[in-house]
This record gives sequence, structure tokens and C-alpha cells, in this order.
Amino acid sequence: MTLRGILGGRSPRPEDVSLTLGLGVLALLVVVDAAASVHLSGAYAAGAVITATAASARRTTVVAVLAVALGAASTTWHDTLGTYDWGLRLLANVLISGTAVAVASIGHHLRARIIGATMMMQELVDSLAGELIGARTISAVSEAFVTKAPVALGADQVRVHVLDADKALRPLAWHGKEPAREVTHGSDHPKARVAETGQPLHLRDRAEIAAHFPDLVTRRDAHARAARSVHVLPLAKDGVVEGVLTISFPPSHPLPRTQEDFLVSISGALGEALHRAADLAREDLAAQRLQLLHESAATLAGSLDVDTTVTEVCRLLVPRFADWCAVHLERDGTLDTVALQHVDPVRTRWALGMMEGFPTPAEDAPTGARAVMRSGRSEHYPFIPSELLETAASSPEHLALLRQLGMRSAMVVPLLGRSGPLGAITLVQAESGRQYAEEDVTFLEQLAGHAAHALETAVTFADQTERLADMTKVAEAAQQAILAPPPERVGPVRLAARYRGAASEAQIGGDLFEVVPVDGAVRLLIGDVRGKGLTAVRTATIVLGEFRAAAAETGDLARIARSIDRGMRPYLANPEDFVTACLLEITADGRFSAVSCGHPAPVHLSAGRLTEVPVDHAPPLGLGASPVPAHGRLQHGDRLVMFTDGLIEARTPNRAFVDAATVLSALAAAPFELALDTALESLEGQTSGSLDDDLALLLAEYDPKD
Repeated sequence: MTLRGILGGRSPRPEDVSLTLGLGVLALLVVVDAAASVHLSGAYAAGAVITATAASARRTTVVAVLAVALGAASTTWHDTLGTYDWGLRLLANVLISGTAVAVASIGHHLRARIIGATMMMQELVDSLAGELIGARTISAVSEAFVTKAPVALGADQVRVHVLDADKALRPLAWHGKEPAREVTHGSDHPKARVAETGQPLHLRDRAEIAAHFPDLVTRRDAHARAARSVHVLPLAKDGVVEGVLTISFPPSHPLPRTQEDFLVSISGALGEALHRAADLAREDLAAQRLQLLHESAATLAGSLDVDTTVTEVCRLLVPRFADWCAVHLERDGTLDTVALQHVDPVRTRWALGMMEGFPTPAEDAPTGARAVMRSGRSEHYPFIPSELLETAASSPEHLALLRQLGMRSAMVVPLLGRSGPLGAITLVQAESGRQYAEEDVTFLEQLAGHAAHALETAVTFADQTERLADMTKVAEAAQQAILAPPPERVGPVRLAARYRGAASEAQIGGDLFEVVPVDGAVRLLIGDVRGKGLTAVRTATIVLGEFRAAAAETGDLARIARSIDRGMRPYLANPEDFVTACLLEITADGRFSAVSCGHPAPVHLSAGRLTEVPVDHAPPLGLGASPVPAHGRLQHGDRLVMFTDGLIEARTPNRAFVDAATVLSALAAAPFELALDTALESLEGQTSGSLDDDLALLLAEYDPKD
């Protein structure tokens, strides 16, 4: 049946046609939305828009209410109730439907113009919805907005400023003329006024600009500025202003007053999106910090070359944690920037070329790498004001370069080795728009510790390599470099360690040990890498790095062992390679737990008795280790000794196995300071001073102070 038949044979009126078409389009959108699982609820208002082209306000209201109700109900087949996407599309539906009702109530002579504006609003909201929802940084949100908004709104300038901790407004993204670097708090500027009051400003012509901000009409660009309308809108979340949105329209396309409320709605949606993106960015950064610390412990520990270590530091941090990364090392009294990296290689080459023309920082520089090396304390700049750049610049040309870098936030952290400061790491956030927080400084200090340890190891190895031509001695030097002596005491636990290489005709093995203090306890590792030579030493550095990272986290020894097992596998040269290991934890109250991954169990020395800790022997690390902890308790003066198989496999001159119990008994009877040396003397007495395999010993004594 035709529309004419439905109307009783009379010709359909335009309002009947628009009503029928509006309802038909609405029904079609609902069916497609539900059947094809395509999110179209934000477009339901198209039914009201079509109805409003000729129908009365009453009929348009009926279709508008139906469109909003169906849009809200769409969650029943999309299961999106309460999500940000659903809310944004429902808001678009309400705004557009409401505008359609307003169109229907206005005279016919204005209808075409307002419908065009309504469709423009729908286009902007729909085009931004997906991008704003998917963006996970404030920079991505801002760039998406300033890319879409000018075309949809007919604006020639769009600017997004964020409010930093010093209450200054700094540009994050813009379309049109580049804005000033910052707008200071309390200044007589529209943006500062809006940031302070939280109320939008609509400056429609020269008279309104002069009335509110007379200084602006006396500037050199006053004529061009006064000829346009400027709308300054707060970007807020729950009433708290976090930035400012500025939209300017040329004289040929002024914004009608009726659409100013729409701009306020858009700024509200943008403010919500920016706040959400900031929260997501913080969550992402927290996860990245944990991942990077674990990754750095493994990859940096595996490097025995200074240049490789420096390159790896930059690779780890850019772009996941910084837009710019610089590594400074002190060489022969001169602080050199040995690495500078940006995510864009072209920008990196440009910056390196520009740096050559400027002097290195003076030794008494009040800030920067030299300053943190002197003090040993990190510098944190949540935001970078112009004054800081002016202080750091050595010339106007240098200042221009610094400004071209677009620095927004920065950190400078010293590289502190066991022998003192080695240099510094500088990180800068620029075009990403992110800001560093205090927890970021703590993270970088931990990573810098890993880097400093790796650099010292690399330097030690390089020095030994230059002096020693014999490969066995080079390997021994590398192993000695990675086996740092433990602290003499961690809480109530006294500690000592010794390492002895095999006979000169044998290759150096991969014996290793490490101690990591944690809150209320100390965690110890001893192990032995399958194989010999430099390959074994490299594997040992990887295991040590994985242990340092895993031991610093919460979890029992079994979890730590599994973490080391997973982390080291990608770095094993041969699928059949493995590392035997024993892990031990001693708490402040004397309780201990131990796990073995194919390694000799620790021995408990108490009141002259030697007792092997009853551990279950799980497969070695690299072969799917998943051990079960054994537990015990230490009394005052009790000792636990850990050792590699160089002890139990040592032989006498007639090739009989040595009596390990005799060696351990000598260790138990001697004062703590002499215990390990006494044990080694007992062993050498049985072997006539010759060992067929490397030997590592790690001793702990429970000695709580009264």
C-alpha cells in the first residue's frame, strides 16, 4: 500500500512525508544496528532530523523521544550499558534530537541553516567518538580533536592547552597559527581567566574583546585578532579544570549564538576524554615500568660492552618511556654525551648535528648531568618553564635549539656505580604530551642502577681484556666482575662469599652468586651454568639480572625461580643449556625457606651439627623449573652455607672424592670472619691446592643484635 492510500487517497503533505521517512529511517537503523552488531545508536537521531525538515515540533518531539529511548535501549543487544562509548553516543543522540526539535519549532526561513549545523554536529561527534574512546594518551586525544574539529566546525584556529602543576597553561595540540609557549597563571589573558573561573568565554567581536581584555586590542596583531570570534572553553572533569580549549572563527563564518552551547558540550566531552586518557596513560606507564625493570635487569646484565649497554638503555626507554633519551658518561674528566635518541631517526640526526656546535656543560653547572653527578640526587621537572631553558642555554642559538626540541617534562638521574658516579641519564617528554611523576623518578633510578652495574662490568671486562691475552684469564676476569661481594650484613644476617677458579688448564665455568635485600628479609642465590668459558659467563650475567629483578618483587622463592626460568630461556644459545641453582630466603625473625633447581642443597650448621636442608630437587633453570620450598628456623649463631658442585666433586691427588663434611666442619668451627677462608684451606689441604672445577661459597649467619 502506498503512502497516498494510507492517507485516504489525498496527496501526502510534506510533514506527513517527513514523519514517515523519519520513522522509516529510525526503524531501519534499529534493525541494522541489532542484526549486524554495528554500533549505530548515535545515529538514531537522524530520524528526528529528517522529521524536522517539514513536520511540526510536536511530531518531531515524538520521533526524537523514540530515537533517544531506542538509543538508550540499544545496550540490551550490545551489552554496553554504562560504558564510555554508550554514554557518548547517547549524549550525541540527545543533543541532535533536541536540536531537531528546536529546528521544527523555528520558522521555515531558518530551518535549512540549522539543519546543516545539526548535521555538522553529528558528523563531528560520530567522527570523534571512536578515536577519543580508543586513545590512551592526552596527546592522541588532542591531536584527533584538532584534526577533525576545524573542518566540521568551520573554524580556522583550534588550540588545546593543558594546565600544569604550576597552574601555567601549555599548548598540547593546535590547528592554525602556533600558539605562545605558555600562558602564566593570573595573567590578563582569556585562557588564564577561563582556567581560573571554569566558565566559558564567548568573545564574538572587537567590542567584546576590548571590554574584557583591552590589552589584546593594543597588540600588533590586534586588527586580525579583533576581526574574528573567539570561544575559550574549560576542559574539566567533575568541576576541576584540567585545560582550556580555544576555537576561533573567521569573519566570513561566525558561529551563531544558538550553537555556543554545543561548543560547551563538545569541550565537556573533550575534557572527559582527556581525563580518561590521562588515567589510561598512568596505568600503561605503571605496567611498562614493571616490564622495563624486568627486561632491563636481564638485557643489561647480558652485555659486556659499553657501547652495547648504552644503546640498550636508549632502546629500552624510547619510545615506551621517553621521547628523548641522552646518556652521559665521564671519560678522562670530560662528560660526554655518548648517546642521544629520539623515536624518529631524522630528529635524532638533526639533534646530534646541532649539538656539535654547542659547548659541554660546565663542571659547576647548577642543574643537569654535572649537578646530579656531584650531588648523587636526581632532578625531576614535571613541567619545563621557559625560565629553565633560558638558564640552561649558553647562547641565543642554543636557546632556540632547546625550544625546537619541544621539551615538556624531564628527569636527570645519576649513574651510580660501586666506585662512584659514572655519568647520568636524561629523559625528556616532548610531543607525547606526557609528564613525569615521582614514581617515574624512582623507576628510572632503579633502571639506572642496573645500567651502572652493567657499565662497570663492561668497563672492568674491557680493561681486563686489554691486559690479558689468555682467553681463560679473560673469562675469569669477566666472572670476577659480575660476582660482586655481598654486603657484610643485612638486618640480623651476616654474609660472606668466596669464589675460586679451576686449575689453569681448565676453562672457567659459570659459577654465580648474588644477594638481594628486601623488606624484612634477605634473598640469596647460588648457581652453576652448564658449559665453560665466556658463553657460560654471559649466561651467568643473564641469570643474575633476572634474579635481581624477580627478587625485588613480592612472591615466594618458587615464584622467583619460575620467573628466572621464563626470563632466561630466550637468551640461551642452546636449547639444552641450563643452570642449576639454589635460592634461599632468611627473614628478620630467623625463619628461612629454600628451593633447589637441580643444585646441591644448603647445609644448616647449628651447635656443631651439619644438617642438609631437605629440599625437593626440581629441574634446573631453563628446563621448566617449578620447585617446592622447604622451610626451617635459625637460632642465634646458626649458619647456612650454600656451595656449587666444585666442593662435592673435588678430588684428592689419588682421584678419590674429598671429605666435604670435614671442610664444612672446619667452616662451622671457625669465627665468622675466618670461616670461608678456613674451609678453603681445609679443601686445598685435601686436593693439594688443585681444583678441577670452579667453586663458589655463600655463607649466612643469623646474628640478631640485642
